[in-house]
Amino acid sequence: MIHRNRRGTRAKVAVAAAVLVGGGAAGVVAIAANHGATTTNAQSAAFATRYRQTISEPTALMGAINGWNRSPGNAMTMLADMKPMRTFSQVGFHRTELAAQRGIVVLATKKFLLVKSANGSLHLWWLSGGTKFRNVTASATGMTAMTGSPSAAASVMTTGSMNSAAAAMAGSMSAVNTMTTPAAKPTTLTVSTGNEVITITISWTSATVTQPGATPAATVTATATPTASASAVPTATATQPVTMTTKGVARGDLVFVVGERVHGKLIAKLVLFAAPRTAVTPTPSASVSASVSATATVKPTGTSAAVPTVAPTPTGTGAFSGHNS
Repeated sequence: MIHRNRRGTRAKVAVAAAVLVGGGAAGVVAIAANHGATTTNAQSAAFATRYRQTISEPTALMGAINGWNRSPGNAMTMLADMKPMRTFSQVGFHRTELAAQRGIVVLATKKFLLVKSANGSLHLWWLSGGTKFRNVTASATGMTAMTGSPSAAASVMTTGSMNSAAAAMAGSMSAVNTMTTPAAKPTTLTVSTGNEVITITISWTSATVTQPGATPAATVTATATPTASASAVPTATATQPVTMTTKGVARGDLVFVVGERVHGKLIAKLVLFAAPRTAVTPTPSASVSASVSATATVKPTGTSAAVPTVAPTPTGTGAFSGHNS
């Protein structure tokens, strides 16, 4: 009995160590399925012990931005150990205005990410060639850095469920489903960024972005043309698929954006993201129903052709059996 207990203890410690290294969620879930709830509890405890969350927000944010190129792993560890920050935050660090936001992606374009936090606040983050992106779905440290919650990260890594992460960052999984299912009717959002006011209209399949600030420049360029005023409108408006991805990030993804505010604009430096795709299943079911309806169309044709051919042969026999009954 003593030897068996020791083996069980060693197994739990080994599993907890594997999680801390940052192994994939699939492998951890398989182990958890074999060992039961006790192992899951041990893993959650290991997460709580590992991530202390004692580093101040400005130190962690600036350290992660400056240290990412040298070691993304160390940068994510620093963010994972940062003091809890739930939605949006802005803090001064020497002469730099640092900013960070946890939330869900409302729209991803080539130029910016529109992010909504659990408290409903909307912020537009401008992207550049220097913006770093990292999918942290399979990383224990990265998931903790993204969610800001060791317990939520432990749930993802040990069970594969994104419910706790969605609750921490978007408010609930239903908020994620709202973003990943087609909109019932067009929604228009107005966001102020620096000296510009951007209007975004999201419909069933597309999103239209209008930047009034770009209109004067377009008008001056086209003044020599009689259709100047008409051609200026399309240059300030762009339409794209609502499901468009930017560096792997799409509408409905959970994100943690770290950056700076410069002249009123939020400039993204780091983007940690994960994709809880719960609403993709309707697509296969639609194709299945289509194939079934196609089969049903063929069946009546074969049946109706067979019935008239067979019916004349047993007519006399069928009449007597009908009278007897």
